[in-house]
Parts: sequence; C-alpha cells; structure tokens
Amino acid sequence: MSDNMKILYAIATLTLLSTSAQAWQIVDRCTHSRYFGSVCTRSFIDDPVRNQAQELEDEKARRASIEKWEAFCKPKRTYDNEGVVRLVYARKGCEFGRSE
Repeated sequence: MSDNMKILYAIATLTLLSTSAQAWQIVDRCTHSRYFGSVCTRSFIDDPVRNQAQELEDEKARRASIEKWEAFCKPKRTYDNEGVVRLVYARKGCEFGRSE
C-alpha cells in the first residue's frame, strides 16, 4: 500500500471518529419574494434529551393498559379455513380497543 493511500485512510478514519454520532432533524424553510427571489435556510434541531425515569413510567403505564385490556377482552387465537390466525374476544368492541 502506498504512502498516499495510508494518509487518505488515516484522514477518512479521523473524520469518521471526530463526527458526532448524535442524530438531528434537518428543517428547510424557503420563502419567495418577487424582489429577492427564493431564499432558503436550513437549520438543524438536536434530538431532545431522554429522561430515563419518564420512559420507565411510560412503559409501566403501557403495560398496565395492555393487562387491563387483556383482562377485560380475554383474546383467544383461532385459525380460519386458510390457516390465518384470528383473535376472538369475550366482549363486543374489543377489536376497536375497548377496554371497559
């Protein structure tokens, strides 16, 4: 391998290592004026900081909601003539998310 290729690989590696792994959203805004033509700006919005405690509470609430629905609707798996799995519920409206 030539010295030039080694230098190029080193530069590419340093560039990849120095960039941030954080994700962001790109927002483009364009306006049009008859005097200035089209003017576009691009901005980057960083992702919000994650709150682990809030995510745990949300997950507990999600699980509680699912358990409440399963206790009310009592879904059971059945198979139709083509072998496709179908759910049968103990109460009406459960296929639409009813849980009370």
